[in-house]
Amino acid sequence: MTDVAPVSALRIAPKRVEYIDLLRGWAVIVMIETHVVNATLSADLAKGPFFEALNFVNGLVAPSFLFASGLAYAITTRRKINDYLSFGFPLFRQVGRLLLVLSIGYVLHIPRFNYYHLRYEAGARAWEIFFQADVLHCIAVSLLLLQGLLLLLRSERLLYRTMIGVTLAVVFATPLMWGIEFRNFLPVPAAAYMNGLHDSLFPLFPWSAFLFAGAITGYYYVESKEKKSLDRTNGRERGFMRLLVGGALAVILFSFVLHPPASALYPTYDYWRFSPSFYFLRLGLVVLLAVAMFFFEQAKGVSPRSAVTLIGRESLLVYSTHLLLVYGDFGKFNFNTLVNKSFGYPEAVGVMLILLLLMIGLATVWSRIKKGPSMVKYSVETLALAVFLYVFYFGLG
Repeated sequence: MTDVAPVSALRIAPKRVEYIDLLRGWAVIVMIETHVVNATLSADLAKGPFFEALNFVNGLVAPSFLFASGLAYAITTRRKINDYLSFGFPLFRQVGRLLLVLSIGYVLHIPRFNYYHLRYEAGARAWEIFFQADVLHCIAVSLLLLQGLLLLLRSERLLYRTMIGVTLAVVFATPLMWGIEFRNFLPVPAAAYMNGLHDSLFPLFPWSAFLFAGAITGYYYVESKEKKSLDRTNGRERGFMRLLVGGALAVILFSFVLHPPASALYPTYDYWRFSPSFYFLRLGLVVLLAVAMFFFEQAKGVSPRSAVTLIGRESLLVYSTHLLLVYGDFGKFNFNTLVNKSFGYPEAVGVMLILLLLMIGLATVWSRIKKGPSMVKYSVETLALAVFLYVFYFGLG
């Protein structure tokens, strides 16, 4: 038995929740800026108060992206809970999508996008980098863990109550996990998920906690939204968001209170990389951003043609493509190596705007293709796969 009613009038209409797409879209846009700046800006400019402030803002991108993924998971799960728990086709499609995301994460880490290099020239160091955990790996594995726990517990309510404890455990265990050399007793691919001692930028500790927090928030948001449908007002939904503002401010305050005892207690402690204090600070700010997106949507509405919304909806495609363009090594084309951090701010901004326009165009075209005949969509996917394999095996010519 589950603790949710079968499909009924209380069910949320099967449409996208636009404020999540807005949050994810802005996160991807700032992510593009972050990657361009990191790849192009000269070392002389990558310092000072302005860059430090920019770096702090950029540091909210990944938490926002992960939090939005958790929100989306909770809302999607409510709509499909009966199919998931009965092992229906939507469950296998969901698992397949997550495995695809995980696969794309690994493909993006191929040291050089060339079969000959990968087979005969790439050394042990290249393979260590290949197995590092990045944001797509963290999203896919965290959501697979959530999906598995849901099937085990058989209850949405129990799942998210359990996840509150799991999230706190991940956060407070993180400094301890970063003090362990997991490669001594785990294979490199598994050890990469545990901490960032070796290349991993987004190990499960602490990054999965942002996604889990988003899923917990999404669950209680859905609860408030369904209660709203009973009284035909949006008072409960708005009330929940106002409570989130108070909770976020309390979490931010708690982060400052927590820092002194935490820094003294943990044998391994780095505030900026893996401290519980910095996690709670960023979580509070991300929640405030999510609430701001909600009230913006409520007040202004969101056009289906909005560039931000389009990028949010096609975030996986945009994320993967822009990374390949900025950091991909295709032998004869390697933008990162070509530029070699030699740009000033005007050049970096110019590249960012060009890349952003390309990604908006890509998201627009793909969104229209998906709405058209299925045969066209499958043909484009087949062609893209053929080009992908050709470049991988034969290069760019």
